[in-house]
Amino acid sequence: MSERSVAQRERRLRFRRLRRNGKAVSPVVATLILILIAVAAAAALYLWLVGWQGGVTKSIGTPSIPSNLQFSIGGSTSVYPFDQLAVTQFLQNNTNAAISNNQGGTGAGMTALCAGKIDVGAASSPQNFTTLTTNYGCSTSDTGITVTVVAYDAVDVVVATTNTHGLQSINYDTLLSIYVAAGGGLGSLSGTMPNGGSAAQTISATNGYVFNDASGGSLAATPATPTPGASGFTWNQIPACAAGVATCAGVAGYAQTTAIGAGVPTVVGNDISYTAAASPCGWTVCAGGANNLIQPWERSDTSGTEQTFTARILGVGDSAGTFAGIGFSGCGSDGQLASCGISEAHQGNGNPAVITGVHGSADAIGFASDGLARAGGSGVSIVGFEGVGQASNGPVTPTVGSSGTIAKGIASPTSVAGYAGWRPFSLITLTPPTPGGIIEQFLTFVLDPANNQNLATESQEISIYSV
Repeated sequence: MSERSVAQRERRLRFRRLRRNGKAVSPVVATLILILIAVAAAAALYLWLVGWQGGVTKSIGTPSIPSNLQFSIGGSTSVYPFDQLAVTQFLQNNTNAAISNNQGGTGAGMTALCAGKIDVGAASSPQNFTTLTTNYGCSTSDTGITVTVVAYDAVDVVVATTNTHGLQSINYDTLLSIYVAAGGGLGSLSGTMPNGGSAAQTISATNGYVFNDASGGSLAATPATPTPGASGFTWNQIPACAAGVATCAGVAGYAQTTAIGAGVPTVVGNDISYTAAASPCGWTVCAGGANNLIQPWERSDTSGTEQTFTARILGVGDSAGTFAGIGFSGCGSDGQLASCGISEAHQGNGNPAVITGVHGSADAIGFASDGLARAGGSGVSIVGFEGVGQASNGPVTPTVGSSGTIAKGIASPTSVAGYAGWRPFSLITLTPPTPGGIIEQFLTFVLDPANNQNLATESQEISIYSV
């Protein structure tokens, strides 16, 4: 073979080797590819595991709860602290259940219950078939309405802790005059006011305001009362103390049966010693505060607290003229001040808003749930109060506990030693709770004596077992 042929053959062989080498993958490249494949697979597995674990965790945290283990509560802002404690503690022992608890006022709660929007209504004023069908739209076919009293509370007269006017206690008649003067003026009251005497008295333009009218006698014969301005009374126009106090700022108070001036009935509940000398309030000791207007507060929502305040604190709406005869009706069908023709400039939605409003002004006076008023940091002080038919017995300060004045008022409603402003807390269903059902289990938990006492103590209310 010629040299030329040999060279051509070698070139062909080298070319074939080069082609084979071009198709092959080097060990380094192959290793890198394997590493990349392994990393991608690991990353995919990690992401899948994370997603799986997250799904499992989510399903554990928010399990699917059957509808028969769920229910909703709504209503009174007074009841809310009590039933919220009950809900929290019940769910700690019943992790398979779910309860939605909301507040918005007794009126809103009863309306929602009657409309079928909630399962349980929370009320801080007495409710029954008639009130629910007449006022809140329940059907007359709802004959199974069930009202369960779970605790007791009271409505307090409150002022700001920064109040500098020296008010020590107040009579129901003085308080009523303050609210009428600022919220409607003479002749605005459409209801009647039991006054501890034999007849109910109605405020009108002809008989004036009702300071000291505890006897049922002629208002014209009582000590002259100050005339409020267009926006109401000022602090220096009202007495500093209620009737029956031994002394007020060092001045002795007269007993109810003591004559205090020519032509004045001997049975008249004076707030503090009347003096013939002209003084801003007509009594020896005025609350003071220069000419600052008193700023009465009320609720803007339909409220069981306001109904109790109107009926049991102001004594409006019931015809009986005795402490024992005062019910819970208030004015009109809903018991609210507006139904009395009284509308104050200062209003709050719910107890917390009223407490905040009163706290915000040294010139304010208002009313609130006892438990919320006495809570630490509320910013309000509770005022001693003398209710209807309690003239000459002195003001009563609401106190909790089985021997407190709230419990005494509930257990012995004819006793003047008891606080007049008490009221029940109730949970209401349109039908009797299903035996063994989740609502019945919850009510059983709340009504258990030990639980009920603990819940009442924690929320500063009165247990049903304390009375």
